[in-house]
Amino acid sequence: MQLHEEIQQHLVRLEPRLQAEVLDFVLLLEQKQQQLLPKTATDEEDALKIHQQLMDQYADAFTKLAQ
Repeated sequence: MQLHEEIQQHLVRLEPRLQAEVLDFVLLLEQKQQQLLPKTATDEEDALKIHQQLMDQYADAFTKLAQ
């Protein structure tokens, strides 16, 4: 099992208020990560790939939450 799948399994057991807190924390971590990355580390194409991967993971997470 991949880490994001394990996280999703735990997340679905939480009440919605706590799920929202987890989402807020994840968004904060993403923001910190973006600040730490050097500006030249990713070009536009790499950024789009990363964005697509994140969106796919969020879609999977929210699909599982909705079940």
